[in-house]
Amino acid sequence: MLQFAIRGHDITNVKNVEDLALKTQLAGIQNVQLALGISFPNMPTETANINPGMGNYFRTKLAERDVNIAILSCYINMIHPDLDVREQLLQKFEAYVKHAKYFGASMVATETGCVFPEIAYTTENFTEEAFQETVDVIKRLVEVGEKHGMLIGIEPGLNHPIHSLQKTERLIELVDSDFLGIILDPTNLITAETYPNQVDIVKHAFRLFGESICAVHMKDFVVENDRVKPTYLFQGEMQVKEIISVIAQQKPNSFVVLEETKDEWIGKAKDELNHM
Repeated sequence: MLQFAIRGHDITNVKNVEDLALKTQLAGIQNVQLALGISFPNMPTETANINPGMGNYFRTKLAERDVNIAILSCYINMIHPDLDVREQLLQKFEAYVKHAKYFGASMVATETGCVFPEIAYTTENFTEEAFQETVDVIKRLVEVGEKHGMLIGIEPGLNHPIHSLQKTERLIELVDSDFLGIILDPTNLITAETYPNQVDIVKHAFRLFGESICAVHMKDFVVENDRVKPTYLFQGEMQVKEIISVIAQQKPNSFVVLEETKDEWIGKAKDELNHM
């Protein structure tokens, strides 16, 4: 058994939390990964805005439709080159960690950013300097997680300083905290050359740092012009059945987020998963 989830912003044209709760329930899903600023762009969700009442309101309204906030997202560029901007972003993430319990979330999630102001692919992310800078920032965030009893979910990816299984393993060794969790997104770690080995990559991730994996993203993909591009689940090259089998064996009842599967495709994907 696994607990399937969706990103709240993969349901489009959502007017408010009640609307999100209803549409999630109708899709047959009971868990969401909630990125407040993306799902509700007109609502103030910065450092000074997030508060216990907001968390309680979202948690209560979603619970009325039997929907749970599995993961609270706060995606930031944690190594922004402008140190003043970086500090503002880190303080925002820390505010989310402080208040996540009021939302009923089990973790606060982010990727690991970019050496440039705008997150983009660059080999400069792969230097030892960028890696060490990222480790230092994650240590700070994990200390806040320890203080508030909240897991910090870090998502590795090819466009970021934590861009491989080996770098992820080193991160875990250097941070050395039970409050650091890894959100494994297999599609973020494969290329046009390595995608045929996707199942082996997932198995290897569990061998290297399975104890630290706290959730998995399932994002299907197609390979076009030597690039891996996301698509709806069961519409691409992902070996869904095999990967789901590995996750279920290694992490029973874990959260599996159907990333990039949107609107009416969510229910279709859930039906496929239920019949596997």
